[in-house]
Amino acid sequence: MWTRDSSPIKICEKSRRIGISWADAADSALVAAEINGSDSWYVGYNFDMSRQYIEDVAYWARAYNLACSGINESVIEEPNKNILAYTIRFDSGFKVTSLSSRPANLRSKKGRLRIDEAAFHDDLEELIKAALAINMWGGSVAIWSTHNGKDNYFNQLIEKCKTGELNYSYHRYDLATAIADGLYRRICLVSNQQWSIEREYAWIEQLRKDYGINAREELDCIPFEAKGAGSVFKREWFEVVDQVPAGGRIVRFWDLAASAKISACYTAGVKMKKVDGIIYVMDAIAEQFEPAQTNNLLKNTAVRDTVNTKIAWELEGGSSGPRDQVRIRELLEGFHCAGIRPRESKIVRASHFASAALRGEVRILRGDWNEQYLDALYHFDGSSKPKITDLTDASSGAYSFLDGQKIIQPDFN
Repeated sequence: MWTRDSSPIKICEKSRRIGISWADAADSALVAAEINGSDSWYVGYNFDMSRQYIEDVAYWARAYNLACSGINESVIEEPNKNILAYTIRFDSGFKVTSLSSRPANLRSKKGRLRIDEAAFHDDLEELIKAALAINMWGGSVAIWSTHNGKDNYFNQLIEKCKTGELNYSYHRYDLATAIADGLYRRICLVSNQQWSIEREYAWIEQLRKDYGINAREELDCIPFEAKGAGSVFKREWFEVVDQVPAGGRIVRFWDLAASAKISACYTAGVKMKKVDGIIYVMDAIAEQFEPAQTNNLLKNTAVRDTVNTKIAWELEGGSSGPRDQVRIRELLEGFHCAGIRPRESKIVRASHFASAALRGEVRILRGDWNEQYLDALYHFDGSSKPKITDLTDASSGAYSFLDGQKIIQPDFN
């Protein structure tokens, strides 16, 4: 059992939303309340996760009648970002602190470190190195996550645990295990429904339909891996329509490149709209341009799309991302635009879009670009292929933005 495992380092590959974080928050509250207890440091990758964890700690403190303070909020100022920190202090002298991101001075912390959804953190490898420094001084480290593609560093850690190369305490909680442990019964209890085995089977069947091609990764702890053309997208999943309904949200998402070499990547821009749960692909562009030509393409397309269309693009890593953000915002002054940094890998983001198409939730507006676009999606397999990868990345970005997937929400000007 996860909370009873006091190993110096433990790691868990898990199904989506089965209650690991909730249970771990109870453990953190109990440990912090003990006279000989310990501080706990929770590291999520965004504000919502951080806030939810500390609220769960507060819930368990009330449930166990533990003497503690309320939730205190503070800001850790760092050169490139500000990190929100939420803290509950217990009468024992120990505390639980929930952080919205990894602080630079993490190595100096003592106690227990909890890394939630590890596969979706920026530079997980460096985060693990900092975690091991805590472990050296008698602390403990807990790492848990759903998967984010086969090549993700989290999956590499899991594979090394399975082969014995790493001596971490290994756990695996897939959907079947959670169901056997009473997950659906608990859902029925909380939602005031009557449990039956027939309802449980129907719930599982619908859940797998909802996740589509992501079910194996999201529910069964099997990292997503594409193999060849047609393994992610199929042409017959996309209905071509002659018009798009009014209303909804619109975004033009760009996958940017700045080279005219034939072997280089394309600058690809895909325009999507979401109305009543249906995604409409309204336009797709893919061109090989010099930087000046790319700027003209961005500006002219923005004018054609009008100010009603938000504009987003994927931020590159390192210092180039913020520089590009400033340059493009100046270029597109007067339009709602911002760069975003996705949390998931390209192949996993594509699989979310593919699952929506498989469920019949994606339409394509008829146009002379349709064949090129569908051909690119069909031949996408996660490997780097000019135009194919670029159009798919732009599509996945637009879909993730509209569907609220794991991205850093853009700050539109």
